[in-house]
Amino acid sequence: MNAGPDVNRYPSVEEFGGYYNIPDQYDDGFPVLRSVEDLPEFGFPELLEVYKAAEKWFPQAFPPFSNQPFDPLAEEPCFVRSDTDDRTLRVDVDFNCLDIQLLRRIQQEFLGRYPWWRVILIGEDPSNCIAIYPTVIRFGNLPADVDPEEALRELAPRVLALREARQRPWRIQVTYLQRQLPDAVRAIGVRPYLLFGVLDNYRGDFTRLTVCLLVRGANAEEVGLEGPDGVGNELSWSPYGVSAEGALIREDDYPKKSPFSLVLWMPPADYRGPLTIVDRTTGDRQTYELKSENILSISPEK
Repeated sequence: MNAGPDVNRYPSVEEFGGYYNIPDQYDDGFPVLRSVEDLPEFGFPELLEVYKAAEKWFPQAFPPFSNQPFDPLAEEPCFVRSDTDDRTLRVDVDFNCLDIQLLRRIQQEFLGRYPWWRVILIGEDPSNCIAIYPTVIRFGNLPADVDPEEALRELAPRVLALREARQRPWRIQVTYLQRQLPDAVRAIGVRPYLLFGVLDNYRGDFTRLTVCLLVRGANAEEVGLEGPDGVGNELSWSPYGVSAEGALIREDDYPKKSPFSLVLWMPPADYRGPLTIVDRTTGDRQTYELKSENILSISPEK
């Protein structure tokens, strides 16, 4: 399947689910789209070269968030994914940062160096991704010859609305944590840790609870949470610490300016019973009994 000069042969992410610009067929039976004949072999050395170049080029091309108000849920302006089985570079991006000039730069500056490749800017779901080829840019499933400015004006708000919906359960929890942390900082006293809440879901996943623990210091790994075998003794460290006033701290300042850390434990939603906090520095262990009346619902809907 060769693309040729026809721009309609440069598919959107949703229109084509196969491989791009590899010389041979894989055993899984998925189709291959080739932009030219006689492609060279594709392997790890080429992937590593392109990935390292992208890791350096994309952060420089995307504007930083350093001058914007701190949002605990803010994602990086761009993140280059390192996994691919073909000549496709996938990049998670904040669609707030996109303009036509930046898309043209990706096309001309980056793909100008790697003309057998394409770049996919991830847009929450396949129908909203931007596929950048060396000569064509596809905005979701809009026609290949659509006006770029008009296409981006249509696509970006849709992606941002989907992102907001995806983040909404976590934002509800973060808002709760921001309200509770000042009281938790005052209540912890000289103790090394404080359990200050149990929520009925984890970021909208109602198969898990969220046990909220404030830990003194920047090294959250000094404290562990345990339950009986089989309940999933997994911890999740937030990418930020907690200030002396109980405010969440920007990632760049964590852990060097963090007097406290936030630790979350996610046991199964139906778990009730002993919950043991372990101070790995002193060996001290304290056990609490998790009961249904301890669990708080803060989500407006399930």
